Amino acid sequence: MDLQTWTWVLVGITFTLYIGIAIWTRASSTKEFYVAGAGVSPLANGLATAADWMSAASFISMAGLISFSGYDGSVYLMGWTGLEVMFY
Repeated sequence: MDLQTWTWVLVGITFTLYIGIAIWTRASSTKEFYVAGAGVSPLANGLATAADWMSAASFISMAGLISFSGYDGSVYLMGWTGLEVMFY
């Protein structure tokens, strides 16, 4: 097989794995969405969840920026990391 076929096979296996994990770990009740056994307020729980999603999205996008821009993209990473640390 050529490289493109192997790439499509790997992408298909990865997507199948991700979808399987999503189905296997889905929440069966709303209580499962709360952290600390619902011992924190809903507002704090929502803020913690939002912070996790935003942090992950920003670091994944920065990795993509560096992979496409090369060394020039690393400048954005340093600036964004400084801003993120400043606001936490």
